[in-house]
Amino acid sequence: MRLETTQIAAAVEALETYMVETLSGFVRAESPSGAEEPAARFMEHALRDLGLEPERIVLDTEQLKDLPLFACPCFPDNGRYNLLARHVPEQSTGRSVMFNGHLDVVPTGPQSMWSQHPFDPVVKDGWLYGRGSGDMKAGIVCSLVAFKALRSLGVEPAATVGFNAVLSEEIDGNGSLATIHALKNALGKAKLTDFQAAIIPEPFGETLLSAQVGVIWLFIELTGRPAHVAYMEKGVNPIEAGIAVVADLKELEAEWNAPENRPELFKDVPHPINFNLGTINGGEWNSSVPCACTLGLRLSFYPDMSPEEARRIVSERVRATVARLNSALEVKLRFEGHNAPGSVFDLDTPAMRTLAQAHAKVTGAEPERIACTATTDARHFQLMTDIPVTCYGPIAKDIHGIDECVSIESMKRVATTMAQFMVDWCGVQKVEKT
Repeated sequence: MRLETTQIAAAVEALETYMVETLSGFVRAESPSGAEEPAARFMEHALRDLGLEPERIVLDTEQLKDLPLFACPCFPDNGRYNLLARHVPEQSTGRSVMFNGHLDVVPTGPQSMWSQHPFDPVVKDGWLYGRGSGDMKAGIVCSLVAFKALRSLGVEPAATVGFNAVLSEEIDGNGSLATIHALKNALGKAKLTDFQAAIIPEPFGETLLSAQVGVIWLFIELTGRPAHVAYMEKGVNPIEAGIAVVADLKELEAEWNAPENRPELFKDVPHPINFNLGTINGGEWNSSVPCACTLGLRLSFYPDMSPEEARRIVSERVRATVARLNSALEVKLRFEGHNAPGSVFDLDTPAMRTLAQAHAKVTGAEPERIACTATTDARHFQLMTDIPVTCYGPIAKDIHGIDECVSIESMKRVATTMAQFMVDWCGVQKVEKT
């Protein structure tokens, strides 16, 4: 059955109210990393409303801990689960795809800095505001809208379409790892060979992801010697030492960002490597030299470096700095959270070319290709499977920041592109209208 892009766009346009209401409900389902259950329950209902039956993939660290991409988790499993739902036609004549998105969101910061409560979504001037609206609940909703739009036109994909909603993307990526492990080992109804392409609708502004950096999380625990401030020369201040350690790491960051040290895909990225001091805890009393200080850092590196090599270089740098500062300082390095290699994605496979062409049909131009200075769950598909993958999602602003929001018009374009991709890649067959 032939469908014109204008027909698909009109069907998506007719679903704007559904799209906004679904995303609003999704945002209200608060789902910080480690406590994603409200969003998982919301997603279960949303999938069932589309006539899909979600299967739970329970996070089990014991099953995953020996896998190469496993990251030491920051939170216990606590029975948390991914959701995988599949549309499986009675007769499959096309090629299959999985849409993979994460349920967890980052902390909001002070609510007083937001224009409204971060989990009370509001639409203003074509943008839907709320924590997780852009990163990345909007992209997940786009995939649901795309599927529903085809159904409203009386057709459905003529191949398997999967919707995988995962945990822990923001902290370690073990959610997507759990799904791929389950698919590889046929631990549920689905198996890895069910899927021939993967799209991760992260909010990269309607571009295709060509590469991403690797990311590690590091906690530096410094112990000094406490003393009364009147006799502070007898003490050893671990907070001041921590400031010096970060300064030295910033020098390493500058070295890795130097033009001569950049791989080709990152040559034109303004500042590809970012070392971020995200948390700092220390001290007991304003008038005492403190006992201890803990720094929490996020560090990145290029795809041609392994996480093991990055950890080695950074560890040596930190220990050398501490030794130079004061031999009485004790230092302990703890790697928890992200342990993510960098990745390069082949955008010239048939599946990725079909996605680019679908975008061009909707927008009139080929999508831009970008190398990303963050990590995404696309690495699990690229490094652990033969499934071609990229990220493609809507325009969003201030993700991880204050007043995070996503463009509704962009969501409609992305949903239309996803539907067009399913038409071109999966093929469609007639069904009764729902």
